[in-house]
Amino acid sequence: MTVVGSVNGSETASKGLVAQGLVRAFGGVRAVNNVSFVLKPGETLALIGPNGAGKSTIVQLLSGVERPDEGQIQVDGTRIDGLAPEKILRKGVGRTFQTSRVFPALSVWDSVLIGNQSNALSASGGRLLDPFSEMVGVLFRLPFWRRRVAEQAAGAEAIIKLFGERLWPRRNDPAFSLSYANRRRLEIARVLASKPRYLLLDEPTAGMNPTETAELTHLLLELRRLRSDLGILIIEHKLSVVRQVADRVIVMNQGQVLVEDTPDRALDHPEVVEAYLGRSHGEREKSDAHLG
Repeated sequence: MTVVGSVNGSETASKGLVAQGLVRAFGGVRAVNNVSFVLKPGETLALIGPNGAGKSTIVQLLSGVERPDEGQIQVDGTRIDGLAPEKILRKGVGRTFQTSRVFPALSVWDSVLIGNQSNALSASGGRLLDPFSEMVGVLFRLPFWRRRVAEQAAGAEAIIKLFGERLWPRRNDPAFSLSYANRRRLEIARVLASKPRYLLLDEPTAGMNPTETAELTHLLLELRRLRSDLGILIIEHKLSVVRQVADRVIVMNQGQVLVEDTPDRALDHPEVVEAYLGRSHGEREKSDAHLG
């Protein structure tokens, strides 16, 4: 059993999404209090805990929506805390939100294409493309522009088809016409279009029924197979999902890391059962069976 303290220097220098000593306070209350961890490429890390534990604030900090009062965040050795969200996206960190956020009037197809714009705007080497060159390319349909459009279309098709019959037959439908579960799927598809190296999922199965939850669990496992280098951080309350997809679990309580370990060992820890579930071990097993 590992109770997290700090990230040492050798870990900070290695590849990964590194949070070190993060602190974020709101009105004198520390929502995040000295939290450190490393999300490695190819790893799925689950962040769990009771409501108000600080989980979503962690995602806000990692994605640049909030800035830490103390501590730092690095992506593969490059410090990103203090950068704007769009710059952090171009550094390879994509995220979904706790409540579904889509562009209602856009079609599924166009919504996914929009997700690719963080790549389209960046030339090789990470510099933003010259607006004048872009304008000329579009007006005269130059080879580089046609090649990029074709690549974006192929990428959008592949991503939408990951969701099978849920999204591909609806690719021309406006987002507002989708069911709640399909809007959640569309949001994930849009983020995947940005080709993130690290994917942050904030309660992706919230509001889904057991069948929809099972489908999304399968998708996450498929993503791991297709993108063996993709690091995934998932906030999730359904423990059956956590047990299936996570390599490691971090349990938070009152803004701090309580336990970090494998899913089975972390979820069976007595402090976790009490803090996260507020019930006995036997009752927890019944809850897990119901969720599964």
